[in-house]
Amino acid sequence: MNKNSEITIQTKKYENLVKFNANEDLPESLFEKKDLYFQAIFDSILSERSTKRFANHKVKNRAEVSGTGKKPWKQKSTGKARAGSRRSPIFVGGGRAFGPTIQRNYNLKVNKKVKKIAFASALSQLAQNKQILVSDFSQDKISTKLLVQHLKTFNIVHLRHILIASSDSNLFLSARNLPNVELVKPNSITIESLIKTDLLVISKNEIANLEKRI
Repeated sequence: MNKNSEITIQTKKYENLVKFNANEDLPESLFEKKDLYFQAIFDSILSERSTKRFANHKVKNRAEVSGTGKKPWKQKSTGKARAGSRRSPIFVGGGRAFGPTIQRNYNLKVNKKVKKIAFASALSQLAQNKQILVSDFSQDKISTKLLVQHLKTFNIVHLRHILIASSDSNLFLSARNLPNVELVKPNSITIESLIKTDLLVISKNEIANLEKRI
């Protein structure tokens, strides 16, 4: 796998983003990759999306459609091509030949090494753009109002997408009603969410959990 400079990941960004210089608290193995591999990011995003796709489309073949099994006409002396069943795909109302089935697998395989490189590249891109806030947003109780106050404290409540990496259940329930806030556990962060977010909020304790993915 080699780096491809022609591939770019385009995301909608605000011009008035609040910048956070959190490089001192970030491990080099995750957040200080000099070479960003956009091809690995692209392949990993396609793989993540494919795992969410279900093969719920189905058509009937000639053995499954309803219809008579009688031979349409006799084999010879009609001048027409021989036919054995009205359920043949060449007839209207017949079964579909080679149609989609529920057994189809849409998963796209990406090597573990490529996924790790893509994950580190996405985090490093956020670090280079100063879009990482190292802070503990854990709450003692479920309160959306309290979470909004935290966001206003850092002047980030207006951002289009805020990704909070936390395992706090109270914080998860508090963020459910905020359309621009996505809360996920560190071991469940997707590469696509890292690419599209305007700000990653993570605590020092959760950074250690991120390192386990590399």
